[in-house]
Amino acid sequence: MDVIYVKSDSSSQLSSTVSPITTKNLQFISSPSSTLNGNSIRAFILSHLGESNLSLQNKMFDYFKSNSIFNPKYGLSMDESRELTYQRLILVASQHFIRSMDTITDQKRFMAAMQCLHFVDYTLSIKAGVHFTLCAGTIAKLGTTKHHNALLPKLDSLELAGCFGMTELGHGSNVMGIETIAVYDKVNRVFDLHTPTNSASKFWIGGAAKHAKVCTVFAQLYTPEEGESEKLRWNGPHVFVVRLRNDDMSVVKGVRIADCGAKMGLQGVDNGQIWFDHCKLPHDALLNRFADVDVNTGRYSSPISNIHSRFGAMIGGLTTGRFLIAAAAVDACKIGLIVTSRYACSRNQFGSKNIIEYVTHQRRIVPAIASTYALEFGMQGLAQIMESKDKESAKLVHVLSCGLKAMATWHRAETLQKCRECCGGMGVLAVNQIGPLLNDMNVDTTFEGDNSVILQQVARAVLTEKGMKKNEMEETGCFTIDDVMKNSLRLLKWREDRLATELLQGGEKMLDANLDHVVALGIAHTERRVLELFDAKVSQCLDPIARNALQQLVWLYGLCCVENHLEFYLARDAIVPAKDSLQIHSQINAICAQISANNGQILLELCNGFGIPEQFITAPIAHDWTLIESKL
Repeated sequence: MDVIYVKSDSSSQLSSTVSPITTKNLQFISSPSSTLNGNSIRAFILSHLGESNLSLQNKMFDYFKSNSIFNPKYGLSMDESRELTYQRLILVASQHFIRSMDTITDQKRFMAAMQCLHFVDYTLSIKAGVHFTLCAGTIAKLGTTKHHNALLPKLDSLELAGCFGMTELGHGSNVMGIETIAVYDKVNRVFDLHTPTNSASKFWIGGAAKHAKVCTVFAQLYTPEEGESEKLRWNGPHVFVVRLRNDDMSVVKGVRIADCGAKMGLQGVDNGQIWFDHCKLPHDALLNRFADVDVNTGRYSSPISNIHSRFGAMIGGLTTGRFLIAAAAVDACKIGLIVTSRYACSRNQFGSKNIIEYVTHQRRIVPAIASTYALEFGMQGLAQIMESKDKESAKLVHVLSCGLKAMATWHRAETLQKCRECCGGMGVLAVNQIGPLLNDMNVDTTFEGDNSVILQQVARAVLTEKGMKKNEMEETGCFTIDDVMKNSLRLLKWREDRLATELLQGGEKMLDANLDHVVALGIAHTERRVLELFDAKVSQCLDPIARNALQQLVWLYGLCCVENHLEFYLARDAIVPAKDSLQIHSQINAICAQISANNGQILLELCNGFGIPEQFITAPIAHDWTLIESKL
């Protein structure tokens, strides 16, 4: 049968056939006889990795299973957690699963390997991410052959543990404004690296407090002005490889390091604060892919003359780290939803009724599953775009990676909190996984770019594009409830265009006064992109039953996006008559009930489809909550 939706005049009856998202005729998963098998979805969701990367992941999973050090451990002190994390990282490095040069030669392999660490422990994932992605990856992307040969083999083996020195006490999001300076001394052929003020100290530097021997440091580069013996030329931020500790772990001359101490989460990552007191760096310390300094004259040269454009090229390599943070957020949602759904489908309350049968439970779990699938396929779409090397793709990668990082991490924060609450007190218990994920991952909404700031970058890119294509923007803003049900994508596009129009009318001077609207535009653009990518990817699924199930989630995600911003549409008279908008809520409830029916049979298969290896679902309540006392 075709998709059916709830009419407001009779919320208990189903009628009026329509087609959601596109003109495709979709079908409800109406009963267990639909024989949905989560393994089919699992195969589809993992297919983007390719056979060789799937094989790599399986090898890593087998290795983790065979080494008890990778088993979950809770209740550790900060020092114990740091030592455990470092020992785990040593073992990972010893197996050569992760190769830093893959950040530029085989990004898909690199990200496939890094993803495996998300499942073991987020702290390990971040510790490894700082080392392999930010430190070694920056050297791979911004360095040249001399840097690759001298440093990357030692970083890959962990002979040199690395960290990443961008953030300063006084400068987080505003990297162009960092205060650390590096002045080239042509007489002695060295760079003089200095922290002129305390606000210029490098802060929150993961790995710096205990283990890092080298750091990729961002500093404002000054070189001698040609023909002027005393005058210096400012060249903008550049990156230097700086030795922090000697082989005996003593701190090198001119460097001071302090421990940031205990945090609300990520106790296994040793964050530190670093000061440089006129540190003398050799000429080769400068990562010189995009710019160089003549060793004898100190003359500065770069193929990119504009300072801001050159800086943009240098930080473009951060996309990999941003991608991995978003991917980890999505994977955490999968784990949380698997645990929560299994518990909800087996835990009864107030008689024989399982808690999944309550609409308050369904409403928190099912839309979150739809959004998690949407973001997963959005990430897969971004990964595919990242494989292209042309200029236009690079712009799209930056915009989409910023938007997805923000949306995925905010979704993670909201979803894990809902999972925690849906599990009641069991959600607080560390062994049930949700609580530790909430604490350890709380930082993901602000590191690698504060979400509210990077969404402004998304919005500004949208405004630039739409300012040149005003004639192509969606003008119609009068939708019936049938329009909403048939094509929620059109409403998402209209919201994006309307926000852009309102901001463009205000002009550049009004943007700072309307940053909330600017961020809303970044969200609107990302939601529209995600829905498009989700729908396109699902259409490629060859199994008709699996495709049908996923198409219901596409429809649900689109409707939820409209409902979440219903005030925007109603304030602008976009849905007529306005009272019909109540049907959106009724329809979402109907879909949630259908997916949760028969004690969550379809719900559990959708969770199985996430593709999380069972060895990483360790929560007792995800298996048999009645035996939890024997698990402690």
